[in-house]
Amino acid sequence: MRKIFCSIAGLVCLGSAYAEPRIDSRTAKIDNVELHYLTAGRGPAVILLHGFAETSRMWRPIIPLLTEKFTVIAPDLPGIGDSSIPADKIDMLSAASRIHALVRSLRIEKAKVVGHDIGLMVA
Repeated sequence: MRKIFCSIAGLVCLGSAYAEPRIDSRTAKIDNVELHYLTAGRGPAVILLHGFAETSRMWRPIIPLLTEKFTVIAPDLPGIGDSSIPADKIDMLSAASRIHALVRSLRIEKAKVVGHDIGLMVA
């Protein structure tokens, strides 16, 4: 019995050494809009902007691949996913302005930006 327990404990420890990095889910209030975003990793910043009918969650399979070398920020665009709907308007220019303000609020001065579909228009 003790051998089995030790074997299981060893496998659990080995598995935790190869565990995927933690992806944090956060929000920030920008221009009276709650912007939800995922973040993980360390290093130069990479901003991932989702496409039409998607949310930041579309990037979850890719985020762990980037976290060894980059700080990854994947926001939900305003009015989509867990981000609140702006009271004034929703358009690409306003979304770009709010995403830029989010990034600045995180004290990021320089970042690579990756956009998919409408995310590319916001980028």
